[in-house]
Amino acid sequence: MRGLKTFYDLLKQSYFSWSKNDPFAQSAIIAYYTLFSLPSLLIIVVSIAGYFFGVEAVQGRITNQIQEFIGREAAMAIEDMIGNAALHSNSTLTVVFGGAMLLFGATGVFFQLKKAMNNIWNVTVKKETFLRMVIDRVISFGMILVIGLLLLVALIISAVMRFFTDFIESSAPVLTSLGIDLVNYVLSFVFITLLFASIFKLLPDIRIRWKVTLLGAALTTVLFLVGEFLISFYFGKSDPASVYGGASSVVLILLWVNYTCLIMFYGAEFTVQYALHKNEHITPNRFGEPAIYQEMEKLQEKKVKLEKDKKILDHLSDKDRSNKASSD
Repeated sequence: MRGLKTFYDLLKQSYFSWSKNDPFAQSAIIAYYTLFSLPSLLIIVVSIAGYFFGVEAVQGRITNQIQEFIGREAAMAIEDMIGNAALHSNSTLTVVFGGAMLLFGATGVFFQLKKAMNNIWNVTVKKETFLRMVIDRVISFGMILVIGLLLLVALIISAVMRFFTDFIESSAPVLTSLGIDLVNYVLSFVFITLLFASIFKLLPDIRIRWKVTLLGAALTTVLFLVGEFLISFYFGKSDPASVYGGASSVVLILLWVNYTCLIMFYGAEFTVQYALHKNEHITPNRFGEPAIYQEMEKLQEKKVKLEKDKKILDHLSDKDRSNKASSD
C-alpha cells in the first residue's frame, strides 16, 4: 500500500513539473521539425535494416506499423515521402551532397528533442560552438542507428517466429494465433521501451544510469500504448483531419507526433522525479552545466545594463535641471 502511495505521489509531482515546462509548445516544435525530418530519418533507417532484409520488406513493415497508429492514408503519404526523398543519381557529387542533406535533415528532430530533454533536467550546454553542434548531430545520428538496430532485431525475431509458426500451425492453429499476438505485443513493448530509454539516456547532457531510464521508459511505453489506442479510436470516430482536404495526411502526422511528444515528456518528467526520490546522483556531463548558472549570468548582465541606463537617465535629468536653472 505504501508503494502505491509513493507511485501516486511520483505521478502527481511529475504532472506538476510537466505542466510547468509548457509541454504543448515543446510538442508543437518537435512535431514541426519531425514533418521535415521524417523522410530523411526513414530513408536512413530503412537503408540500415534493408541491407539485411531488403528495402521493400523493411519499408512495408514500417508502413504497416504507421498505418496502425494513424491510418492508411497517412501511412501511404509517408511511404511516398520515402520514395520521393530517396537518392537517384549517378553523379558522385550529387549523391554526397544529397547524403549530407539527408543526415542534416534526419538529425534535426533529435537536435530539438535534445534541447527539450535538457530543459526537463534543468541543464544547458556550457558554450555553443561549431564543434559542439557537430557532436550534437553525431549523437542524434547515433539515435537513428539505435532505431535501425532495434528495427533489425525486431525483424530477426519476426523471421524466427514465422519459422516456428509454420512448424506448429498445423497442430494447434488457435494456440499459434494467440502466441503470435502475445509475442507481437511483447516485441512492441520492448522495442518502444528501449527507444524511450535511449532517448532519456543519450540525448540530455547528464550522467544517468540505464536502470533509472528503463523504469521511466517502461511507464512511458504503457502510456504510449494506451494513448495509441485512444488516438486511433479518436481518429477513427471523429476524423479530425477531414476539414483539411488534401493536407489531411500532414495534419494527422502532426497530431500524432504532438500527442506522442506530450506522453514522452511526461515520461521524462517521471524519470526525473523517480531519480530524485531514489537520491540518484545525477550530474551534468562535460558538455553541460546547471541551467541556473547561465540564468544568473543573464541576470547579472541585465543588472549591469540597468545600472548603465540609470546613469544615463540621471545624467539627462541633471542636464535638464541645469538648463532650466540657467534659463530662469
